[in-house]
Amino acid sequence: MFYRFIYLILRLIATPLFRIKVHGYENIPQDRKFIVCANHKSFLDPVFVAMALDRQIHFIAKKELFEIPILKNILKSLNAIPAQRDGKDLSVLRDSIKLIKTGKILGIFPEGTRVKEIKRENIKDGAGYIALKSKTDILTIEIISSYKPFCKTDLYIKNLIQIEDFEKYKSKDAMEKIMDETYEKMYENHKFLRKV
Repeated sequence: MFYRFIYLILRLIATPLFRIKVHGYENIPQDRKFIVCANHKSFLDPVFVAMALDRQIHFIAKKELFEIPILKNILKSLNAIPAQRDGKDLSVLRDSIKLIKTGKILGIFPEGTRVKEIKRENIKDGAGYIALKSKTDILTIEIISSYKPFCKTDLYIKNLIQIEDFEKYKSKDAMEKIMDETYEKMYENHKFLRKV
């Protein structure tokens, strides 16, 4: 209830302010569970991802945000999951897998924090681990935005990364290959990759 209320207010403000256009609605699964992953440059990205899918998403958020009194209450109300930035918090992995098994959507920014440079080294393996352990496909969203008011924002929903395609590999190799593909999809339309 609270999530929907906040979501509707943010949608009302953000849609005209950032001229949001969503591409690839047809790629959103209607009858299967999935994890959503997106590139991360701004604090606005969780709002954009939620708007692209129009569903409740349970984001993994850095633990430090839960130490800010007002923000802590908001994040808890939005069912966010606190995580250490170094990615070594095993309880987060367990909680994420449990959440997925209840049919809820987990949201992850694989870079772990906001980044300025587009580099494969920024991508952590956590999403790949969770996807493999929970046997859950990954839906990638590419955000292209200057984050400036009244400038266009494009949200590209990509076709699913199907985890069963990677189960033939050893766990470590599978995670790496999953995150390679996630990275490619997250930056497919960015000028950086078009020049490579």
